[in-house]
Amino acid sequence: MKLIAKDNVFSLHPLPDGFLYSYLIEQEDDQIKVGYKMVTFSTGKISNVTKNIYMLTKFGSAYKNFMGKIKNYLSCFALPLENGQCFVIDLEGNATIFGPDGEEVWAGNLRYKKNSPGGIAVNGNTLWISFSDSNVLIRYDLNTLRQELRIGGEHSPFNKPTSLFPAGSKLFVCSDADNCIWKMDTSTYATELYFGFEEKVKDYQFINKYEIVVLDSGIYLL
Repeated sequence: MKLIAKDNVFSLHPLPDGFLYSYLIEQEDDQIKVGYKMVTFSTGKISNVTKNIYMLTKFGSAYKNFMGKIKNYLSCFALPLENGQCFVIDLEGNATIFGPDGEEVWAGNLRYKKNSPGGIAVNGNTLWISFSDSNVLIRYDLNTLRQELRIGGEHSPFNKPTSLFPAGSKLFVCSDADNCIWKMDTSTYATELYFGFEEKVKDYQFINKYEIVVLDSGIYLL
């Protein structure tokens, strides 16, 4: 692995030629100072960016129309969808699909057994959400937001699944308690160990030809 940055990352988001991320600069009691950086693959350059660029990347071009309706822009999960829509879910499971004018197209709660989401991913018309405390992945129909399938539980290969990354018919699952990334075939639901680490793995993404992993100690290129 090659170290890219030692920052304490909140979230990481892909760009056409790299990625953008938010990170902790400093913390004093309940007050935190947040920074934003962009990594460019073609040049290898890491540059500071504004909060607006981060928000645009995470939430899409209409974010200013609905940002006042989101409690915490750092901790929530967000996925820009087609037609200017954006799916947002917070750590309490409150989920909303916002339209391009900031209107609520759909709203509901997607907690599982009172447990909060640990990660989300969209692949076509399928929404996947991980629930770490229940040790499960749940598949939803993105059009209806109805639960279609539940994987895991007591005999799951995952051990507290968190961040998810879809790639074709594969779903990569970060497993918090055993410091691993698992690869699941979404057509057969067979799983295999993809990569193991000596510390907690917080996120994994495949961007262009680059595999990026976020660990407690920083951002790495696999």
